[in-house]
Amino acid sequence: MPSLLDYFNNDFSLGVSLDNKKLINFQKFNESKRVIGQGSVEVIERLHLHSQTSIRLPTYYVPPSDDTFHILIEIIKQVGKSNHKVLDLDMIVGFSGDDKAGLEKTTYASRIYFYTETPLNKDEIERLTKFCTPKGLFITLRSTNYLNIKMELEKAKAFISHDSKDKELIAKRIAKGLASRLCPVWYDEYSLKIGDSLRESIEKGIKEARKCIVIITPHFLNNLGWSKKEFSSIFTRELVNNEKVILPIWHGVTPKDVYEYSPSLADTFALTWPSKVDKSVKEYNEQVEEIISQIHTAVTA
Repeated sequence: MPSLLDYFNNDFSLGVSLDNKKLINFQKFNESKRVIGQGSVEVIERLHLHSQTSIRLPTYYVPPSDDTFHILIEIIKQVGKSNHKVLDLDMIVGFSGDDKAGLEKTTYASRIYFYTETPLNKDEIERLTKFCTPKGLFITLRSTNYLNIKMELEKAKAFISHDSKDKELIAKRIAKGLASRLCPVWYDEYSLKIGDSLRESIEKGIKEARKCIVIITPHFLNNLGWSKKEFSSIFTRELVNNEKVILPIWHGVTPKDVYEYSPSLADTFALTWPSKVDKSVKEYNEQVEEIISQIHTAVTA
């Protein structure tokens, strides 16, 4: 399960960045701006560098703290006062020799992204806004609510059950096609990471996905291993939850073949994957794209 720190590390992964663990010494004060205490915390500062415009986009990760509001105030006070050496920027941005013209124009963006494990309350957000407005700064706060929304958006909408021999021809094509339509899928190449439990990951994918795409081919019907176990789990979900989740895709099988494997599966309307025989590459690809579009509609409806 991804964490807020994972999103901090990956949200702006494109381009060049400089990381800095920074000790923030801050004062705690009340609404009357009276100092009532002080503290310190180590945050992660990341500067994303845009070489063409020489803009630095600052992002910060703030660990859990009851003083998050005061920490953000202190960070905002320090924006633009980074101690990164010019040499570091020179090496990363790509300038060489005495050509420092671009570095002289390097400025901070007016927007700052904060990833805070402890969310601010409504009053603190209003106070933070009042503090930033005169400075011409815009703040984006990303906390637990952001984490929950991202996780929900990235949750697989479809689980693809297939025999490994049908991966290249059908399964991967469907996975890529749905992904290109912004429809996340559980697909072994996309969803499994080194060290993952195969059984737990598959069961989680079957349980959480809106629909389960079952690619029924002679290979699938003759597979009494993982494919059979996956189908049993999917079928059990349908029975227990009294819901229709199976989207069958037939290729190279007859109704009798499917009936002998599962009578109920033979009774479920299926899409037929096109054959390459007697078709041009263009015609075949057009038919494949039409199938994927129909799958996408069924998954997202």
